[in-house]
Amino acid sequence: MTEDSRTMTAAARVEAILLVSPRPVSAATLRSTADLSETGLRAALTELESRYSPESSGIVLRNVAGGHQLATNPACGGVIERFRQEARPAPLSSAAHEVLSCALYLGPLTRGAVTAVRGVNSDAVVRNLLDRGLIAEVGADRESPGSPALLAVTEDFLAATGAVSRDDFPALDSLVGPEELARVRERLGSAGETPAGSDAEDAAPEVPPETA
Repeated sequence: MTEDSRTMTAAARVEAILLVSPRPVSAATLRSTADLSETGLRAALTELESRYSPESSGIVLRNVAGGHQLATNPACGGVIERFRQEARPAPLSSAAHEVLSCALYLGPLTRGAVTAVRGVNSDAVVRNLLDRGLIAEVGADRESPGSPALLAVTEDFLAATGAVSRDDFPALDSLVGPEELARVRERLGSAGETPAGSDAEDAAPEVPPETA
């Protein structure tokens, strides 16, 4: 334990451990990590139980599954559910699905390439997907002026779609025809880019809405 940690009270140390743990923490683990005796831990837990009283606190200390855990007060369940409803991200737009398709099948590629493929400015949609963690900047195109960032889908996107890797998605030639492929190649060529790691079968079919 660091010297700074030793200056904190026993209850504060236990509180910090419980706050960062996603699951109940056993008494043995709390004693070891907080550097407390059995008596010291019992006193710290008693203090926390008083601080997090169900009658006055939105957080309570639970003794569950063989350990201790900080959790929301069940009495606040209605408020929490309303917050979840209001904080739930809005469904992705068709434009967002198109940009995801570009990043999935043609990426890594720049914002300019995405705009060229779609035929409309995609900056706002790209920012939204970056904020949601569904695409990410994975490098830079050093051969283009200003070295613009390269975009690709993220692990969070794969998890949202239930995919292990990009190889789990349907092959492009099963989704689009040669005429559409030719149009995509032409648009990318006008943007001065070619699909990363791809041949003649590259295009950007729309990702089904249920994948995000």
